[in-house]
Amino acid sequence: MTVASISRTGRAPRRAFRAAVLVLCAALVLPITSCASSPSAADPDASNSAVTVTPGLVYSSPEGGDLKLDACVPKDASEPTAAVVLLHGGGFIDGDRTGGGMRAVCELFAENGIAGFSIDYRLAPEFVYPSQVEDVEAAIAWIRQPEQAARFGVDPTRIGLFGSSAGAILTQTVATLGTGSLQEGGRVAAAVSLSGVSLMTEDALTLGSPSDEAASMILNYLGCPSVIAADCPQAAEASAVLSVDASDPPMILVNGSDELVPVEQAETMAAALKAAKVPVQLSVQDGSKHGIQLLGPHIRTRIIEFFTERLS
Repeated sequence: MTVASISRTGRAPRRAFRAAVLVLCAALVLPITSCASSPSAADPDASNSAVTVTPGLVYSSPEGGDLKLDACVPKDASEPTAAVVLLHGGGFIDGDRTGGGMRAVCELFAENGIAGFSIDYRLAPEFVYPSQVEDVEAAIAWIRQPEQAARFGVDPTRIGLFGSSAGAILTQTVATLGTGSLQEGGRVAAAVSLSGVSLMTEDALTLGSPSDEAASMILNYLGCPSVIAADCPQAAEASAVLSVDASDPPMILVNGSDELVPVEQAETMAAALKAAKVPVQLSVQDGSKHGIQLLGPHIRTRIIEFFTERLS
């Protein structure tokens, strides 16, 4: 079955992807990760003595529905810190700000002196591109509000993005496009993508062998019956690799060599960034690990060092 033949409303691919997500969640490598949701009340969580976690804060209410984020802030910082917005995976049809390892990564950043903001965004098929991109930009704009920057002790000019799987797609898109409200406050300064798809047009079929699950994820996100240009004109606009230019922020791209997202996607994005003279680090790990699964000790250390340097 090819990408072009998968229906956006096809139940079998969607069930298959949900099953894949559950398998990935069960195999996470982060030591303090849980796939269960954390409390959503907007009260500080004192579980980590070095970090203040404030969950369940409403940052936007598009079309009448509240979108929330969890803030993980280093305690007793002597000056404004950098911030990273975390974007969860789940194939655009599942997932939230607390599951899939996002709480663990949020606290990891705060433990290393960087405020983390793990956000929810609208899900497909009810909401499709560019709704999710708009949500990410709304979260960044919210963090940059003077009252929020003061509340959490962050420097609004030093914001990065971290995304896994579906969240990695959003990370790459927001980092390269920088549209709407994001332009008013400036582009993000750094981005990390774990298993991100950068090309979603018909040409993506030439990048490795896209799986049915990956194809279903993209079609749900785009709201298209196929990636044929006539069926999905937004596929090009949503493809980060087609928006790369010299103004883009430095990036780390991480991918498995034989996983849900073909490694050729990451390699193509890295080549485009290098051609535009944008600093990029590409890490391809042997095996089928995907998204947060790729976040082993060495990669965690590299990412912390990357954000510390690029958001200084």
